[in-house]
Amino acid sequence: MAWWRTYFDEIFFQLHDSLFPEEESRREVAAILDLLGLPAGSRILDVPCGWGRHTLLLPEAGQESFGADLSVDLLRRAASGAREAGVPNRFAAADLRFLPFRDGAFDAVINVFTSLGLFLEDAEDIRALAEARRVLRPDGLFLLESMHRDDVICSYAERDRWRLPNGIEVRVRRRFDPVRGISYERLRWRRGEEGGEKRHALRLRTATEIDGLLAAAGFVDVRYYGDWSGEPLTHESPRVIAVARNPG
Repeated sequence: MAWWRTYFDEIFFQLHDSLFPEEESRREVAAILDLLGLPAGSRILDVPCGWGRHTLLLPEAGQESFGADLSVDLLRRAASGAREAGVPNRFAAADLRFLPFRDGAFDAVINVFTSLGLFLEDAEDIRALAEARRVLRPDGLFLLESMHRDDVICSYAERDRWRLPNGIEVRVRRRFDPVRGISYERLRWRRGEEGGEKRHALRLRTATEIDGLLAAAGFVDVRYYGDWSGEPLTHESPRVIAVARNPG
């Protein structure tokens, strides 16, 4: 079974929630809307949406937000957040490659947090991108945010450790395959008497590779940025942010 089918569970949430404070999510949402340049009332799909840290903030800017994710645990968190925020619960359980929405349903689709690297193979990522394009209206926009392989490899950490505010101790070991471009990670966590291990494999891509995938999926007029402030992409940029158009 593919690792990503079970990886994004309640433990994943406990390990990552504190790494993304609300003020950071708000800055990212503001940047997303600035880069997309859409009017209020636009229909935006966040996929995969996780626990909805971006999806739940978009309505504050007057947008209609929708989320889709494969993880039932994270969707449960998203639904709870929607109730607390008093916003519509528009979340669906779905694989990136098989979205339960009609053709041309959205003005924009966003894919953040290096989610495109989960499948490891180009063919599967192209399927996911083509599906995002299918649910976009003609001239609709697709925003992709990913780790930048050029930057990651410059400071690749084979071992790491940290302590989270919720008391969880984390230790990580990593191995990078330079031919396939895959980073393999084993994470061990402990809090008191509780503990466990999680493993994943993530495809890290250069901007050149990302550009090829977007073109293969039929996107055009791609703009690239190196961070959420809209700075130009360079070989030292910490991330790759692409905004592409669906030609229809």
